Amino acid sequence: MLVTRPTTDTVAITRTFDGVAEATHRVIEQVGGMESVIQGAKIAILKPNLVAGRNAASGSTTNFDLMKAVAEEVRACGAEPVLCETPGTEFDRDATYTILGIDKFCQENNIRILRVDPEGGEADWMELRPSGAKKLKRFHIPRILKEARLINIPVLKTHVVSTMTMCMKNSMGILPRPDRRHMHAFGIDQSIVDMNLGIKPDLNIVDGSVGQDGEGPVYGDKADLQVLLAGRDALAVDVACCQIVGVEPRKIPHLKLALEQWGMPWFQIVGEEDGGVIKQFRLPPDKSLYRFAFWAMFPIDYPFSLIAKRGTHFVTEFYKTGIVGTRPQIQEEKCTRCGVCVDACPLPNVIDLTTLKINPKTCERCLLCYEACPEKAINVKGYSGAR
Repeated sequence: MLVTRPTTDTVAITRTFDGVAEATHRVIEQVGGMESVIQGAKIAILKPNLVAGRNAASGSTTNFDLMKAVAEEVRACGAEPVLCETPGTEFDRDATYTILGIDKFCQENNIRILRVDPEGGEADWMELRPSGAKKLKRFHIPRILKEARLINIPVLKTHVVSTMTMCMKNSMGILPRPDRRHMHAFGIDQSIVDMNLGIKPDLNIVDGSVGQDGEGPVYGDKADLQVLLAGRDALAVDVACCQIVGVEPRKIPHLKLALEQWGMPWFQIVGEEDGGVIKQFRLPPDKSLYRFAFWAMFPIDYPFSLIAKRGTHFVTEFYKTGIVGTRPQIQEEKCTRCGVCVDACPLPNVIDLTTLKINPKTCERCLLCYEACPEKAINVKGYSGAR
């Protein structure tokens, strides 16, 4: 990873009223232009937030127009844009890419997809041991980052485990799953801080065109912020993000730790906004039992992975039982068996119209069936936004 730094930290804030692509080009220029980031490098890794198969209109994932504009800026500097991202451990990468249409999007926009082995291994990964780390004392990043620039493209949203997810949290998506398990098992908040001692993106662009508040990061309430933020320093950009959604940064556990250990970053705001509140975010409710149950799955995964097939994790398998997690369910008394839900589902063998059952082993919980049903015959277990 080739790290570039300006002499002073600048955070640019721009609105997306004239379109996300136009705003992306503008906010990049406001922080010094892409040439100042690439500086002769031949590859730029684009690290979006593709946590699950929920499109950008829901506020769950990074907007495609933003990624396209970033790729255009990278190519204009003579570098190759390469997408690298693995969704949450409870979701399948290939299925998530299928639901979102990642392969088609990247092919149409000349973006190479880097499919690293999510379980680690020397072929794809190199180890980092950042000085000063307290919990995550060693972890792995894609080997390609040794020679590439890293452009971090998170979504501005809440998170039921980490309270909020922005720049600092988003880098977690390029770690192999065993390292992500370690972060959850031994303290997610300090681990995020430790991770950022080793991973320092060359540019952060936060997608606030549509974010989420409430119970994010996948099934929260859509937040039409119509804003992008950009900067070199992940902590500074995260602090600015908190400001525009009316959240005290120290209420976010990993930001509180970063501010205590590193101090408040100094930065100037440029662009079309002064950093004032655009929308007051509602943080996730404190559900201690849920957080404990979610945490417990990761220590259990250590012995589980010793006897399970490589690439199989307790978290994934437990969600596939249908016992936990957000689940669409067909209401037999309302269903007309029209088949619209089957047509809306991008994956095979999920919905059985004969039995009116949705298979939890193959369902990736994208909720496209729920959104498409003309009879409102699908409800969703564990989803506060469901009708």
